[in-house]
Amino acid sequence: MPDTEITSFSNPRFKELKGLSKSRSRKASGVFLMEGRPELDIAFNSHLVPQTIVYCDSYTSLEDLSTFSAKGDGKLLKLSRALFDDLAYQHVPGNFMAVFESRNYSLNDLSGNAPLVVLESVEKPGNLGAILRTCDALGIQELIVTETAMDLYNPNVLRNSRGAAFTVKTVFCSNEEALSYIKAHHILPMAAALTLGAKDYRELSSGKHAYVFGPESTGLSDFWLENASEHLVIPMRGVVDSLNVSVSAAILLSHFTSARS
Repeated sequence: MPDTEITSFSNPRFKELKGLSKSRSRKASGVFLMEGRPELDIAFNSHLVPQTIVYCDSYTSLEDLSTFSAKGDGKLLKLSRALFDDLAYQHVPGNFMAVFESRNYSLNDLSGNAPLVVLESVEKPGNLGAILRTCDALGIQELIVTETAMDLYNPNVLRNSRGAAFTVKTVFCSNEEALSYIKAHHILPMAAALTLGAKDYRELSSGKHAYVFGPESTGLSDFWLENASEHLVIPMRGVVDSLNVSVSAAILLSHFTSARS
């Protein structure tokens, strides 16, 4: 059975949930809050066990939640509509939220196989989420994110990944650590970069590659430009000189995974 309904914005438990919108709080507590279907279904199917299920009976009922609460320790937390609406992004029938323990990977958890994707200094959580979604769709199971304060459980990452945050092993580390890993496993880093002498991505021969993408505002740093085996470019036929990083990643990764199949 759920606890008594929480109705006050000053309630300590509600404040804890509200705090999980901040990266600092998520990292300190080791948990994150998420909502939405099918994202929650994928989380459950990926063997994440909810610590708490948060709901409001304006949107869903205890009966509707019985299948999901059985997957955890049975703890249910009921919020008033005002509090639930303050936490939730989606105010739709059937919506609820769940608190999960964060699952964090290190480079040692990766397989050493290609293809591998590296994102340097990703600026927007939505871009990281979209690239995770692309990786999952193309069967790419490993991603390295470097030089960012962002974390995997940012609500915008989770929303835009559509559940792929739980299917793609994602490691956060420094550029130096990423390159050391790549070299140790004899993977060739390929930099997506608009530089003099960059090769049309369609001309690249098959191989054991890591595809490295940088932020839209500045592009890849000199670190990756100098350490890349090749620079790759998407030819632009119109007046614009670049694409959104998640779109660029989708084009290149789709091409290379198709070439491998």
